[in-house]
Amino acid sequence: MRVLITGTPGVGKTTVCRAVAQELRIKCVEVAAVLAGKPFTSWDPHSLTYDIVDVEAAREELAKELTGNYILDTHVLDIVDDVDRVFVLRKRPDVLFKDLADRRWPLHKILDNVWAELLDYIYVEARSRWGDVYQIDVTNRSSLQTAEAVVGCLRNGACIDEEVDWLAYSLKSGFLERLESISNRASSRRSSSRRGI
Repeated sequence: MRVLITGTPGVGKTTVCRAVAQELRIKCVEVAAVLAGKPFTSWDPHSLTYDIVDVEAAREELAKELTGNYILDTHVLDIVDDVDRVFVLRKRPDVLFKDLADRRWPLHKILDNVWAELLDYIYVEARSRWGDVYQIDVTNRSSLQTAEAVVGCLRNGACIDEEVDWLAYSLKSGFLERLESISNRASSRRSSSRRGI
């Protein structure tokens, strides 16, 4: 059993991965923890994260962990080989914005991730790579409920595959206009600071 749990940073992948792994008695491989600080990564103080500078070396390092049955937790899909099941966790963009702000993430990092979620970035990438993926809206689900949904799919084939349309929701709710306004102000501030104003 080789399972991938993916989604935009902040949707709860790691917590769900750990819960599913515990229930199924297999390992949860947290890619960020495996690769952080390795020679093929570089710390980016602007994004407060490690960037992979050598994808092939990262894939080789990760492959050492991927033996037997496992649940893989990552949003970096280009370092993942073939898997048996893919679950993409989705969270409504306005809720994700609040959750990331509550974590005190830098505004530019919040905006990058919220836009990625709103525009289905990881879902589209996963679909183009693996075809069949299961999309689970975690907005109103606890991590435990999400883990139970994943376990139900893996054990008895009772799989949830939910449609989300964050763009339509964001247009209708006014969140898109608000997000564009915040993004424009943040962009103006960055431009001004680069000019030394």
